[in-house]
Amino acid sequence: MSVSRQQVLGAYKNLLKAQRQTFKGDWNTLAAARQKTYTEFDSKRNETDETKIKEQLELANQVASLLRHNLAQAVKVDGTKDIYSLQLNKDHELGDNETLRQASKLRRLKNQEAGGKAAGGGCGSPSCCSA
Repeated sequence: MSVSRQQVLGAYKNLLKAQRQTFKGDWNTLAAARQKTYTEFDSKRNETDETKIKEQLELANQVASLLRHNLAQAVKVDGTKDIYSLQLNKDHELGDNETLRQASKLRRLKNQEAGGKAAGGGCGSPSCCSA
């Protein structure tokens, strides 16, 4: 199946919409993101390889998803010197890092089984990265 013009435009619009949502009120960052998006799409305007086009569309949609779910804007709180507030919305992923803790424990167990260091965190230091 060939890639349609509507699919390309859809990915482009999806990315621009995610940027507007994520960088709301930050006109400099929004302008830079829009320019980068335009430049990237324009540089691939003459691409004819279906596989490469599909890969690029998937990348654009992944970036849009990342912007929506994983990137939060920090805004300086009025009247303060160094206090910022995160601008979160309903789409942001909020986790408890349990999957990271489990992965760290699994790495330590595998390291012990392989005859590695018996204690400490993922970096080998007993004082950091320990769960």
